[in-house]
Amino acid sequence: MDKAKISRRAFAGLALAACTGLVTPMVKAPRGRRVDALLARMSVADKIAQLNIPVCLPQELLGDSTDPTGTREHREAYVRGETVVGEKADRITLGPGGGFFGLVNQSLSGSVPVPHPLSPRQQALQHNHLQRLARANPLGIPLLQISEGTHGSVGPGSTIFPEGLALGATFDPQLIGRVYGAVARESRAVGIHALSTIMAELNRDPRYGRGIWSFSEDPYLTARMIEALVPAMQGDDLASPESVVTSLCTFPMEAPNTGGLETSSIEIGERAFRQTHLEPWRAGFGPAGALMTEASEQTIDGIVVHGSRRYLTELLRDELDFRGVVIGNDVRSLVREHVAGTAREAAGLALRAGVDISLSWDEIYLDQLAAAVREGGVEEALLDRAVRRVLTLKERLGLFENPYVDPDRAERVVNCAGHRELALQCARQSLVLLKNDPAKGGEGRGLLPLSRDRVRTLALIGPNADDRLNLLGEYNAYPALHPTPSIREALRELVGDDVRIVHARGCDVIGTDTSGLAAARAAALQADVAVVVVGEQTKGGYFSPDRTDGELKDTASLDLTGVQERLLKEVHATGTPTIAVVVTGRALSLRWAAAHLTALLIAWLPGEAGGRAVAEALFGDVEPTGRLPVTFPRDVGQLPLSYDQKRARADADDYIDMPSTPLYPFGAGLGYTTFRYDRIRLTADTIKANATTRVRVDITNTGQRAGTEVVQLYVTDDQASVSLPYIRLRGVRKVHVEPGERATVTFDIMPSRDLSLVDDELRTVVEPGTFEIKVGRSSTDIRRRATLRVT
Repeated sequence: MDKAKISRRAFAGLALAACTGLVTPMVKAPRGRRVDALLARMSVADKIAQLNIPVCLPQELLGDSTDPTGTREHREAYVRGETVVGEKADRITLGPGGGFFGLVNQSLSGSVPVPHPLSPRQQALQHNHLQRLARANPLGIPLLQISEGTHGSVGPGSTIFPEGLALGATFDPQLIGRVYGAVARESRAVGIHALSTIMAELNRDPRYGRGIWSFSEDPYLTARMIEALVPAMQGDDLASPESVVTSLCTFPMEAPNTGGLETSSIEIGERAFRQTHLEPWRAGFGPAGALMTEASEQTIDGIVVHGSRRYLTELLRDELDFRGVVIGNDVRSLVREHVAGTAREAAGLALRAGVDISLSWDEIYLDQLAAAVREGGVEEALLDRAVRRVLTLKERLGLFENPYVDPDRAERVVNCAGHRELALQCARQSLVLLKNDPAKGGEGRGLLPLSRDRVRTLALIGPNADDRLNLLGEYNAYPALHPTPSIREALRELVGDDVRIVHARGCDVIGTDTSGLAAARAAALQADVAVVVVGEQTKGGYFSPDRTDGELKDTASLDLTGVQERLLKEVHATGTPTIAVVVTGRALSLRWAAAHLTALLIAWLPGEAGGRAVAEALFGDVEPTGRLPVTFPRDVGQLPLSYDQKRARADADDYIDMPSTPLYPFGAGLGYTTFRYDRIRLTADTIKANATTRVRVDITNTGQRAGTEVVQLYVTDDQASVSLPYIRLRGVRKVHVEPGERATVTFDIMPSRDLSLVDDELRTVVEPGTFEIKVGRSSTDIRRRATLRVT
């Protein structure tokens, strides 16, 4: 079976002493001319094998394919150099294989039943076994093991951190660095060397299912996340047992695509791409130095990325200073888009463009590449260039000296206490409270947080109230091998006997069955407050027909699926104060809920500790400090809709049937206290383009409890040579303030970093003029303003 028909892409800082234990440093041999010496000994078949790191799929999905991943015997044969590909004159026996992608993800994140999933110790032993086979070959080249790592390793038992937008909602790059540092430690401990699907792309279209992995719609916030996580993952020494290679995905972009559909093209001009989308890539490849990226499967303005030297060499390597390895999972796109007439021609186009590793086990990078080299259609020097990059990366990882891992250490590190606590901390900070009105007859304060003294009976309703798997997101470690409590389980543990919990499912995430609505109404009628947990469904793995979000799960509607909105209406109609908790991986249109319900809490996909985090936030044990990393539209018809619109869109008239403004703007979010913003001042209000000014603003906690404020700095260019967004985020600070106390928040503005634009000649420049400096609580809630002149 052609793997491309199954999937067009891959399934493909702060040390925690409690997790790492004592590690003996490895002794490295001098590198010298090792790579040159190996290349001189390698045949074309040996070289091609190093460029193929196939995505691991179970045999039942592969049929009669030559794909070497289906069984242990197939994998071992590939490692030994016994795999035969091609037919007739093109038939070749490959050399020792280069490695595997996603070997630990045996169940495809829950898609395929696995009777005995491998524990972290067993994963380590499996990788060690294959490395011994590889080292026994005459060439002795170790394997490069790559895996998914969107929000944790996919190996069973690994810590499941919150998914993309949940991480972005923390508005805390340092925390995200700690998360990915933990992910790196767990992955390397079991023998994984590189983690893919770390998203540098922006989330600009909520219809697009793969946007579930992205951090934010904003380039500044995304760049700061990438800037923090890459060094946390790669460390100072890739050979360290704490480090893995970061594969930023997917370059240069796969969205916003036409219609929000995964397979559709991107129609965007180069100036818009450079102005809006390039900043995270600059941060990740330049100062941070990520050493892997995956080529986009899309066409951009008619350019097929897998065959584009302009994107994969001139932009990526020459301009952005990338010094790593490019992986591709869709070299066949060159044939599909009729850019290459044959597979053999496509091999040359992709190799010249800069694709080094193929994940898709396609004849293009197997027998057809060998034939193209044999016939002179592809220079062997190009093949050598790609192989050199792969071998150099293996060398930097220290695999020639020691490709093995310690199974005992794998047991200590994976899902250790420190990582579980970090997952909880991140889940707490990811929750976004969008509405918190007083209950009828209340005393003016919001319904949340709930009081154990006042709430004697709580109705817990909805399809996601007692579903722990739907909290975990996509490409998670399956099975978890450790507790991942649902919201119901976590609430029961939190409140004990103080609060009676009446549970009713009400309905499913999808489908039209309304038979459970009566039980939901009955539960609400006997309760002091109703918490209805609705949203999306990500459980079941890649092939589940019931998923509503994730890869290949694009949507034409952003409304709640099934009869979930009717469930909200039925519960609300009882008169019981109603809180909606929305478990989602994308921005949804929640107009009715926003207009009628008492409180609205976005839980995103909060990971293994999400149930506990939601329970704590509902009862005020913690404060929801997350902010929206994406804009929430009123309706899908408003798309595309991001906060950084040009003036013409920002000032546009309303639609005839609804306002043109967002339902909830980027950066929005409430806490359990209030803040006053006082005076703003600049150290210098006139500076040169190469200078810096400091912005100071005072905030005072005017509420009755301590709280954390997410202070956001935006800029507006008063006049420019090109049309720019009306407002752009250029700074974020999270500040914890005690009741009645004041804090001074500072930001540094550097024109070359914060005030630049891409002009009509595609140059990044700072134009002199005046800029409005805005500080506030969201992109629309601006509290203080100042003017800065740049000369």
